[in-house]
This record gives sequence, C-alpha cells and structure tokens, in this order.
Amino acid sequence: MPTAEQVFSCSDGRRLADLPGHTRAPGRLRIKRHCTVPAELCLFRGPASYTGQDLVELHTIGSPPLLLMVLELLLAAGARPAEAGEFTARAFFNGKLDLAQAEGVAATVASESDAQLAAAGRLREGALSARIAAIRDELADLVALVEADIDFSDEAIEFITPADAVRRVAAIRSQMDTLLGESVVAERLDVLPWVMLVGPANVGKSSLMNRLTGLDRSICSPLAGTTRDVLTAPLDLSGLEVLLVDAAGLVDRPAAELDELAVRAARRAAEQAALLVFVVDLADRGFVRHLERIRQLPDRPIVVAGNKIDLLAARRVDVCRSRIAARVDASVVTVSALTGQGCDRLVETIGQSLAGRKTDVSAETVALNARHRRALQDALAAMDEAAALVVGEQQALDRADLLALELREAMHHVGALVGQVVTEDLLDRIFANFCIGK
Repeated sequence: MPTAEQVFSCSDGRRLADLPGHTRAPGRLRIKRHCTVPAELCLFRGPASYTGQDLVELHTIGSPPLLLMVLELLLAAGARPAEAGEFTARAFFNGKLDLAQAEGVAATVASESDAQLAAAGRLREGALSARIAAIRDELADLVALVEADIDFSDEAIEFITPADAVRRVAAIRSQMDTLLGESVVAERLDVLPWVMLVGPANVGKSSLMNRLTGLDRSICSPLAGTTRDVLTAPLDLSGLEVLLVDAAGLVDRPAAELDELAVRAARRAAEQAALLVFVVDLADRGFVRHLERIRQLPDRPIVVAGNKIDLLAARRVDVCRSRIAARVDASVVTVSALTGQGCDRLVETIGQSLAGRKTDVSAETVALNARHRRALQDALAAMDEAAALVVGEQQALDRADLLALELREAMHHVGALVGQVVTEDLLDRIFANFCIGK
C-alpha cells in the first residue's frame, strides 16, 4: 500500500489507507515531477482478496513505453516482480485455495481446448477437493473410533464393532475406487483427435479448411502445391472438439525436393489422424481416377467430400455422388468450400463418424493429473491392507493397532493430494509451472 501511494493520487484527495476494500478509485499516476497520466486503482482488502492479503491493481493507458515507466517507478519505490506462481502460492499459504485448486489455476492458464478449460475449471472450483474432504472426514472418524478402542481396550467399552469396521473400510475404499474409475486422465485431454483433409493437389482442401473453421489458416491459390506445411486449427463438432488438419496434396511424383518433403509430412500426419476426409474436385471430369488413392491411405474411418458443387448443376452433383458411392465404402458429402453449401452436413457426418470419442468434461467428471492419481492409488493400497486386517474379525479387533496405522497412511496420502501434507520440494515443482503474474 505505501508503494502504491508513492505513485498514485486519488482524484478526490483521499489517502489509500482510508479506502475500504473492493473500491475502484479514479486518479492519476505521477510519471515525473510535473507529468501525470489518468489511471484507476482497484483495492482489495484481505482476507477477502485472491491471496488473502491487501492487493492493489493499477489500470492506465496501454502504451508499452508508458507501462515500462510505471514499472520502473514501482520498482524504485520498493516493489519487486512477482515470482512464477507467487500470487497463487500466497493464496494457498493463506488458506484461500488448497493445492488441488491451485493446480486448477495453473491448468486454466495452460488450457488450449474447451475440454481442458472445463476440467481445469472444475479442479479450480473445488470439485476434487470436496470429494477428497468427504473421504478424509470418514477416514478421520474411523481412525478416532479404532484408536479409542485401543486406548480403552482394558475397559468394557466397545467404540466400534468388527462388523462396523469391515463396513466402514469397504465404504471408504469404494469411494476412492469410484473416484479413480469415474475420473478422466488430465494428460489425455491434451491430445485432441485429428481430422485430416487429404486428396490430390489443388482440389480445394485449404479453402475447405478455412470454411469449416472460420479461420484464414491456409493460403488458397489456384496454383497446385500451395500448402507445404502441416496446418492445424480447432473445430467444434457439437460436443466433440477436434483438430482439423491440412497438408500437401498427395501426388505420386513430386516435382521438387521440397514438394517431396511436403508429401512425406502429409503422409506422416495421416498416420496420426483419427479420421480422414478425402476431398475430390467434382468439376474435374476425371475425378473418379483419384478415388484409387484411398486404398493407399492408412486404415482410418473415411468421409469423402466432393467439392466445388457451385460449378455444377444439381443433376450433375447427384450423378457424381452416385459414382463415388459405387466405388468407395464411405460416407459421401457434396460441398462447396466457396459458398459453404453442404459444409454443415459435412461437419455433422464427421461428428457421427467419430461418435464415442467425445472429449468434453461433464459437470460431474473430475480430471486427475499424475500426482492426484498416484496419491489416490497409494491411499487405495493402504485401504487394501486395512481391509485385509479386518477380514474374519468376529469378536474383537485383535489387530486394531495395525488397522489404525494403515488408516493413517491412507489419510496421509489423501491429505497430500489437497496440500494438507506437503513438502517444500513438492510445492517448488507445482508452482514452478505457473506463469509470471499468477
């Protein structure tokens, strides 16, 4: 707060120390002795702030040289640049977030797809934390009963019956097993299915990619061989997000070394695709001969897109569709990359061909990263040991001390998942992955 007061003055003359929390105050930043610029200050008082501490945000003109001057002023006044993840680390240490929620913040920043963003949002909002808290509470209750039974073993008091111990251990183990079974692997959300446009050169693959994605991702030209690199762009198929891929046209004898490299890259990309869209130019009367190339493609689901129907009469389009269907065992869709006609139908057909490969995360799904899974698996192993200790117990918990040890081991692992048990090395690894400013 004193640092901000050295560079910012409220328009109404109030001191920053007198402002209440969640206040936006107009004012000016003092750049030099007789030079100020308009600005606004947003004040967040702890503990009702992101970090739990008093926070100040300064908003001013977005000129890079001006912002550099403001930064230099703040550093000269005693501020320092935040380290990677420092704001979220402070929120964790001040009890505003647990460790799983902090990882959700990092995952949100790193998200590159809708599925990743949805999974990160649920982690950040505490979906995993709530389920872990319920498991840990039940573990704590069971440990208390078992240890009370040990402490008063000489008394005629039974805090928990063997049958109740069996039931509780099984119920807690079942919750852990269900959480692992119902969750998705967070790392797999990084990989979206590839849908690749393939076919001869100059049939309109790049134009079709631009039309389907709404982006000018590919350069379009009447000259063959315009596309040399493997280009990708996201495509939403109503609940299924994919990467649409465009690459060089498939030719048998590339004219130059660069063309040959481009064709090789296209063939490698086709090997990674979940579905191939074979594009042909229906305005080319000899287009049927190109259909033989489909046999040379990797064994993947195929949709044939007959392009350039804007150049043909409707009757001719029907004839072309029939000729393709007679030669290829695949869905056939006729389209115009120029006008967009038939493109909605093509997107629908692609989605139907990839049915069952949805990458969306439902409102109940939790995505677990490698650390989460390992902690849960370790906790589950401890519960397996606990279950073995109570099997066959009839009259009393003769091995209550060992049972309590395994239950505490399980508590340790689920506590580590949300940061109730942490090491400095673990925190360093997690927050080192944050970007500066978070």
